[in-house]
This record gives sequence, structure tokens and C-alpha cells, in this order.
Amino acid sequence: MLLLLISFIGGVLTVLAPCILPLLPVIIGGSLSDAGIQRKKAFVIVGSLAVSVIAFTLLLKASTLFIDIPPYVWQFISGGIVLGLGIITLFPSLWESGAMNTLNVKSQKFLGTGLKKNSFWGDVIIGAALGPVFSSCSPTYFIVLATVLPASPILGFVYLVSYALGLSLMLLLIALVGQRIVGSLNIAANPKGVFKQVLGILFIIVGVGILFGVDKKIQSAVVGAGFFDITKVEQTLLRLNK
Repeated sequence: MLLLLISFIGGVLTVLAPCILPLLPVIIGGSLSDAGIQRKKAFVIVGSLAVSVIAFTLLLKASTLFIDIPPYVWQFISGGIVLGLGIITLFPSLWESGAMNTLNVKSQKFLGTGLKKNSFWGDVIIGAALGPVFSSCSPTYFIVLATVLPASPILGFVYLVSYALGLSLMLLLIALVGQRIVGSLNIAANPKGVFKQVLGILFIIVGVGILFGVDKKIQSAVVGAGFFDITKVEQTLLRLNK
């Protein structure tokens, strides 16, 4: 059962790797509210991300259910949602004036409505949007995916949940710390302030990056260059498990 613990540690360490960078602006920025700091938003967003990562790992990588669906479809869906989030954050008056209602993408409409009302489902969509395009740098994750899941689906699922738990707890910690810092500076309250504008631009950049697969190229380049190589810790633990 050492692999169960290693899976959890792998999830924790993944937050320190380049592959998680596109998620951080969405997790931190999405957990902020015009009505003030709301910890519940961080819990809902991170929880939705964890469930989404588990679900899409099983559906896209450990099964043949969606094998005929090209990867770019998920890029367009996830990137489109994040891009919509960025537009709404950068130009809140567009939604208020009804301009965003002309969009044909229902997920963006739903996302915008949820964000403006600070609704539970709006927060769920923010977290779930990144599940289909999530990529891990963790060697433990790949061992569970390629070795454990095919041999023992139930045990593999347990290890996958352990990995997602470690990942989500670290992301939640980062989101809560981010909320505390932003709250102490009192810069998030104004929906048309400079901070929200910068956040909106950042969301748009992340969304466009996901749409065109630029995020994956950057991650590969950073990992290939040897920066932030936290996999050595997991590799050492995995050798102990043999």
C-alpha cells in the first residue's frame, strides 16, 4: 500500500511542477468574488477540478469510450470556457448589458451567469473546465494509469483518487492563501478595477493557450529544459516500492 501514499505525495508535488501553471490563475482568480472573499468558492472550484481530473482520466486515458473524439475538441471546450471567463472578468459590462447573451456557446452563457451571480454551478464549471486538458508531470500518475488501472481497476481508481486528493489539497491551500493576500490588499472588490482587468487578460491568455495547445508546448519545453524537476522525489519513492 506504499503506492497509495506515493500517489498522494505525487499529487502534492504536481503543484510544484510546470504542468500545473495554467491551472493556478483560474483557481486563484476564479475563487475571488466581487462581494468579498468567499472561502466556499475555493472549495467548490478545487473540488470540481479534482472530480473532473478523475473523471476525464478514466474516460479519456483509461478507456476507449471517447477514443474517436479528437483531443482538440476538449481543448476548444475547456479553452472556450476559460476564454469566456476572461472576457466576462475583463468586460463585466458586456454581460450586464446583455451583449454576452448573443454567444451561441451554452457553456459560456452558463459560466457567465454563474459568475455574475456567484452561484454554485458557476464555480463548478470553472473547476471542471480544466479536467479535460489536465496533464500531469507525475511519474506515479503514469504508473497508475498505465500499469495499475489495467490490471486492477478498483485499486487503480483508489490510487487515482489519492493522487487527486493530494493535488486538490495543495491547490486549495494556494487558493486560500491567494484569497487572504488579495483580501488584505483590498484590490479585488472593484469589478472594473486594474486588478480585475489584469486577471481578465491573464484568463484570456490561458484560454487562448489551451485552445491552440500552446500550454502543452510550454510545459514540454520547461520540463525538457530540466526546470522544476520535482519528479526525482517520486522516482526515489517509487524505487522503494519495488
